[in-house]
Amino acid sequence: MYPKFIAPFCMLLLISGASAISVGTAPGLYDLGELKPGRDYAFSFYLTTNSKSDLLVSLGYIRVHSDIYNRNHTGRYTFLPAEASQEEISSWVEIPKNTLLLSPSNVKIVNLETGGVVKAYGEANIILHVPEDAEPGFHAGAINLGPQIPSKAVRGTGVATFGITRFIFVFRVVGNAIRKGEIMTLVGSRVGGKKAKIDVLFRNSGTCTMEAWVDYLRLYDKFGNLTATLTSGRQKVKPGKVVALQAYWSGNDVKPGDYRAEARVNYLTGHATFEEKVSIPTSITIEREPGVVTNVGEFPWLNIILIIMIILLVLYWRFI
Repeated sequence: MYPKFIAPFCMLLLISGASAISVGTAPGLYDLGELKPGRDYAFSFYLTTNSKSDLLVSLGYIRVHSDIYNRNHTGRYTFLPAEASQEEISSWVEIPKNTLLLSPSNVKIVNLETGGVVKAYGEANIILHVPEDAEPGFHAGAINLGPQIPSKAVRGTGVATFGITRFIFVFRVVGNAIRKGEIMTLVGSRVGGKKAKIDVLFRNSGTCTMEAWVDYLRLYDKFGNLTATLTSGRQKVKPGKVVALQAYWSGNDVKPGDYRAEARVNYLTGHATFEEKVSIPTSITIEREPGVVTNVGEFPWLNIILIIMIILLVLYWRFI
C-alpha cells in the first residue's frame, strides 16, 4: 500500500506543468582559423531551442573548461594544446547586442558552413578585437547563454528548467607558440607552530601564458622516509615570469631540519621536475608589509633626526 501522500504528489506534478527547455547553438563550436594581431574579426552563431513560447537570452563571455587542453582537436576544427595560450581574452570579446529574443514566430531555416541545416530562433553577433601584443598560438573562449521566460509569457504555476549548451570558439594567433616551464628553486619557511610553507619558484620559459600548479612535492627525512606529500593551488604564469607556487605542510610532523624534496609542476601540456634540499627553520618567518617596522634596530632614527632639524631651522628663521 503506497503512503497517502503519493497520490496528491503525483497530481501536483501533473497540474504544475513543469517543463524542460533546451537552449543551444549552431554551430556548437566555431573555428575562426589563423588571425593576425591588431585586427578585428566579426563572426556569428545561431541559437536553437525547443521552447514553444518566447525566450529572452542574455549572452556573456566565459572561460572554456580546462579539458580542452587535454588532447588535440583536429578535423572540422583545429586546436593543439601544445601550441596554445591561456592568456585572458575576455577584454577582446565584444557582444554588440547582449539580449536576444528567441521566438517561434521568427524561426528561419539556415544552411551552416559545415553542411548542416538548423532551425534558427535567433542570431548572435560577436566582434573579436585581437590586440597588437596578443600571444602566438591557439586560443579558446566560450559564450554563456542565460535564458529566461518573459514575465508576460508566464502562465499559471508552471516551472521551467533549462538545459544550456555553451558556444565555443577557437582561433590561432600567428607566431611561434611554445609552452615550456622550469622549476628554479625551492624555499622553505615556517609560518606557524605546526605549519610550514614551501615556495616552488616556477618560471615560464615559453611564449604562451599557461596555468601551473605543484602536482606533488615529496619530502623525505634524513633517514629517507617519506614524511609528506604536498600540492599547491593553480596560477596563471605569463611568458618570462617567475611565480611562487605555495605548498603548505601542517601537522605534528612539521619539525625543523633539512629534507630532501622532489617536486613536479604540471602545466597541462607538460611538466617540470626538480630535486633539492629544503630547510624548515625553527623560528616563524613573518612576512611584513612595506613600511612596517618589526625590529627596534630598524627604527628610522635618521629620518626623525632630519625632521627635527628642519623644524628647528623653520623656528629659527621665523623668530630671528
